[in-house]
Amino acid sequence: MEYNKVRKIKKEAFFSESHGLFTMRYHHWLRSALLLVLCLVLLCGCSESSKPVKGTKEEMTVVGTCDGYEIYYEELRYLVLAHKDIMENYYGEGIWDNAATAAQHLPELRETVLENLKANYAVMSVADTFGISIEDEAITKAVQSMIDATVSEFGSRKQYLAALEEMYLTDHLVRFTYATSICQEEMIYAMKDLDLIIDNELDFLDYAYADGFCAVYHIYIENDEGDDIDANRSKAEEVRDMLLGGTDIKQLIGSAYNEDVYLVGTDPYYFTRGEYDERYEEAAFGLKIGGVSEVVETEDGFYVLVRQELDQNYLVKNVQELKQRYEYVQVEELVDECRDLLTVELNEYGQSLDFLAIK
Repeated sequence: MEYNKVRKIKKEAFFSESHGLFTMRYHHWLRSALLLVLCLVLLCGCSESSKPVKGTKEEMTVVGTCDGYEIYYEELRYLVLAHKDIMENYYGEGIWDNAATAAQHLPELRETVLENLKANYAVMSVADTFGISIEDEAITKAVQSMIDATVSEFGSRKQYLAALEEMYLTDHLVRFTYATSICQEEMIYAMKDLDLIIDNELDFLDYAYADGFCAVYHIYIENDEGDDIDANRSKAEEVRDMLLGGTDIKQLIGSAYNEDVYLVGTDPYYFTRGEYDERYEEAAFGLKIGGVSEVVETEDGFYVLVRQELDQNYLVKNVQELKQRYEYVQVEELVDECRDLLTVELNEYGQSLDFLAIK
């Protein structure tokens, strides 16, 4: 796959629904969640080297391919079981215990799993265009260091493996996911070398000011389980009317209207395109400074936004963090473009698997 071809591909609509504003892409959710769960336990120190755990015959059975890369049963199983948990939490407990509801949700489960299977292989495909491979010695050593630190934090190799089992993971799959994550980091450096992303901080600040970043306050009304959605929408419309009537949004942020527990400080949210829910971003970047958005509906609730002027002191103080987020988005967009070209081709064994029977 040629690098320039990947860059020229027009981005298509997201494959699946966005489950929350701060989910980068739904089809990357599980991959990101896996890394988050594991990285939370990483410390600087490392213990005695933890050798790779040999997977079982079932775990290492090839179920298909993606862009020529072999897909193992362990990864398919992880995605099936993790998505079953997500869907049960979203649609209601017990949906997989009832034959009728299980059959009803099976097509979505299958489609979502197959789409998510493309995530790691899209990373590998793009990395390959930069001459980066998960088999590179430096990446292998970095993965081993991450595993050693993880085992150390869990307390022992036995406890580490028990934790993986509880999360439907295997040591081999964790190493694979760590490796693809490191590949993404290496791609950032490669893109900098090729002047494909901004590296200089002053140039980055110019980019931020030139509508590269947006700052907003918002009021969020969450669609909790059992809520009257129309009532929540009406509440959001009420908030919008108050803002249009001159109410300062800061007065509403700490009120009962706002259910965003993270927007508790004095600073608005700063973000670049590609970080948040697409509907939210379109509304935010479409506003003038001080403008009030229409009610923005997402899968998990409603937002009303007020765009703020970028604060120079904030940008300078947080330039490293903002720049890192910008860099990550650039790589993610490239991976997304590649992912849209890929297909998962299950082999005969993979096609024979009953997703509802996987344990």
